[in-house]
Amino acid sequence: IEQLSDQLEGIEEAESIRRTDVAQQVGTSLLRGDSNLDDTLSSHPPLDDTPWAGEELLASEGFTARAMMRMTSQIRESCAGMDQHFGGKAVVSPSLLVSMLTKVEDHLKRRGEKAINEYPTPPGERIVVVGDLHGQLNDALWIFYRYGLPSEASGNIFLFNGDIADRGMFAVEIFMLVLGWMLVFPNAVFVNRGNHEDLLVNTSRCGGFYDEIIAKYPVHGRLVFEHFGRVFAALPLAYLFGPAGARILVVHGGLPRVPTQFIPSLRHMAPRGPTVPMRTSSVAEVVVKDCLWSDPQDKAGQDVSTRGASLICFGPDVTLKFCHDELIGLIVRSHEVPPTGEGFAFHHQNRLCTVFSASNYRGIEHNSGAVLLITSADLAVGNLAKSVRPEVYFAPRLQQACMSPPEPPKELLEADIEAEFLPQTPAARQTREVARRSVAAKAEAASKALIKSDDPSGEQIKDEVVKIVAELVVAHKEELWQGFWEKDLGLRSKPLARSGFVSFQVWKEVCQAVLGQAVSWDSVAAVLGIVEALPPHQGNVDYNRFLHRFHVCLREDGCVRAAWIESVLAKMVEKLLALSVQDLLNLFDQDKNGRLTIAEIASAVKTLDAGLSQAQVRALYLTFAVHCDQSVQDDIEVEPFLSALVAASGEEGRDTSKHARARGAWPRWATRYLRHLGRGIWEEGEHKHNLLEQFKTFDLDGNGLLEPSEFVKIMGSLQARFCQQLGAVMLPESSLKELAKLADFDGSGAVSYMEVLLALQPADTAVGGHVRFDLFEQICATVWCNHEALLKAFHTLDVDGTMMVDAATLTKALEQLNVTLSSGTEARRPLLPFQIEALVSHIQLDENGLVNYNSFLDAFHVVDCAG
Repeated sequence: IEQLSDQLEGIEEAESIRRTDVAQQVGTSLLRGDSNLDDTLSSHPPLDDTPWAGEELLASEGFTARAMMRMTSQIRESCAGMDQHFGGKAVVSPSLLVSMLTKVEDHLKRRGEKAINEYPTPPGERIVVVGDLHGQLNDALWIFYRYGLPSEASGNIFLFNGDIADRGMFAVEIFMLVLGWMLVFPNAVFVNRGNHEDLLVNTSRCGGFYDEIIAKYPVHGRLVFEHFGRVFAALPLAYLFGPAGARILVVHGGLPRVPTQFIPSLRHMAPRGPTVPMRTSSVAEVVVKDCLWSDPQDKAGQDVSTRGASLICFGPDVTLKFCHDELIGLIVRSHEVPPTGEGFAFHHQNRLCTVFSASNYRGIEHNSGAVLLITSADLAVGNLAKSVRPEVYFAPRLQQACMSPPEPPKELLEADIEAEFLPQTPAARQTREVARRSVAAKAEAASKALIKSDDPSGEQIKDEVVKIVAELVVAHKEELWQGFWEKDLGLRSKPLARSGFVSFQVWKEVCQAVLGQAVSWDSVAAVLGIVEALPPHQGNVDYNRFLHRFHVCLREDGCVRAAWIESVLAKMVEKLLALSVQDLLNLFDQDKNGRLTIAEIASAVKTLDAGLSQAQVRALYLTFAVHCDQSVQDDIEVEPFLSALVAASGEEGRDTSKHARARGAWPRWATRYLRHLGRGIWEEGEHKHNLLEQFKTFDLDGNGLLEPSEFVKIMGSLQARFCQQLGAVMLPESSLKELAKLADFDGSGAVSYMEVLLALQPADTAVGGHVRFDLFEQICATVWCNHEALLKAFHTLDVDGTMMVDAATLTKALEQLNVTLSSGTEARRPLLPFQIEALVSHIQLDENGLVNYNSFLDAFHVVDCAG
């Protein structure tokens, strides 16, 4: 199950890369279209410089060892009572964070940081290489407890190899520790950039750092986030330690697809940005992307990565040749949980080592963490084998990690007369470290056993699997539906009729084709429990139930009112009301065969300007085909299709459309009568009642509309047929004439076929509910699936950093997304201008006509109907 979670995480990252590519296009287009826009904040809400608890010394002394030691203690004390998976309130003030990040950016630029930093003579006595931490503060504190805090005097050097951010909810505090100590001891703390030190990735669903910042700093979050981006841009991409032949290269991901250009490009690279371009236009951009995202593989050569089609994996031959050509003894990288689950793994004839430091990753994987210890003296003389030693650990829970004080740096101890009992010779420090590790080993064993006993059946990781699958399904529901529908088991039997089931093998094949190959879909099926266990469908999959299990919905307490979908549906139906039956059929059923293709529906909707995009037409077609048409043809019946449109817009109790308001004003007797009559008609089914044919029969003048007298005759015929079996009272002719006036919704003096449907439509027709729900979700999914792009648009347009926008700015962001989606290679689900207007008009704005754009995006979420 852990392997399945890792596989799905790779697919999730591939989705994230695709979406961040769209986000980059949206931001670029907005900047190109408005010369007054800049990609940085022009102003921001004022900061309060009053120090928070633990920050007093930093405020008065600056970043000294004593002040930073006090801040370290404050973080430990403040976080001890927090939930390690969900985080808590801010511990570090936004003022201090912004000040520190500004100093770090200046420090990196002042040092002239290249994309690679080379140390032929390794610094200090020991280098502790720390892999991915992903916001897990307990791991960061535990590493400092085991190995002490950074110190130039004692030569205790730390290199954090990227991915401090995202996933966990304590990345802010970890950055405060790492970057704060970097300012105190700039020659003892180094940081490489990882693929998650990227502002667009941070806003994605495989990120989390942006959400963490906004939760902790609701007023100044945008300002803090941008300052982190400036630091990310200034971080180097690689470090190179040691003499030729025994050199150790430390890089976050791995080798690029142009290995011969790797180190030369890093040595002469121009300044980077806070986001890494997914669409590369130069060798340097290829090198940056690959060295942050690539992974090793056992197979020789290079292949496309499961993380995304634009990324690569590299084989042992690539590693060995690169090491030979560049006189490198070992490549150290991070980026993924090693398959051993031990926090480290050697690959490619031991010339490549993966180090991953987030133990029990995401709180579900039960893996160990590790660091790589490099003895500088041994490496300096070329003794690579002796200089490198991985050490495995399993960090305890946050409370215990917070209660475990690290050894202060030698500089601080030497200045503290109360610390004279702690000798500062290398041997003495080594003795204390061995003792701490002995204590740590017992705590780690107890913690590992406790975590496994808390979730012996792995329910937490199963929940994570379901969450990722849910997000994949809603993002690709149309493609999945099409794949299943075309291979329905009913197409193999006689009489031919779609059953709503596919074989398990077909289910796997469709999921592989649409969602990704590098996943054990057998394991996914076992977690979801989707294979039927009993006859008559034993061993098969109900694909309707699988797809309808996961939906994009609006939060009940969100800032977007669900009523906006009524405007979309009402416009479509009102366009049809005035048409004669001949015009209606000519519009839709262009080949006069009584059935509709997607092309016919799309052409009709376009002619009407009825408020549906091409993608929404496809969704409408599939909804009807799956729910209501059991035939095996690649088209659907025209009469029930038109009924479905009216049903979707005619639910009782809704008054957002003109015809719904008119119906709400009807006399009670008329409403009750037509509801009963309509229910009887629709329960019998179109094939039996033939309402369309009856309409044509009673249209005596053949003009495609029913005059009042013609309407009275058709109603008389219908009530004679259905009222007796329903136990309803037969209405006299005078009442039927009154109904003719009521059914004339547009006041034209005659009743169209669509008006007849509207008058007779019962409120609880299932097909109407399906059309409404699926169309509603399809439009909601457009927003949800493009969360990153919309957030990028808002950030670009929000030049003051208030995180508040008005209706015009919301509209502009949605319009730019629409343009990007409809013109890019990933064209999917573009909204129509009318739909954007309807959506924006139903957002709850404050008294100033503004809304927090984070709240707007958060209003859309994925739900598991089986959860």
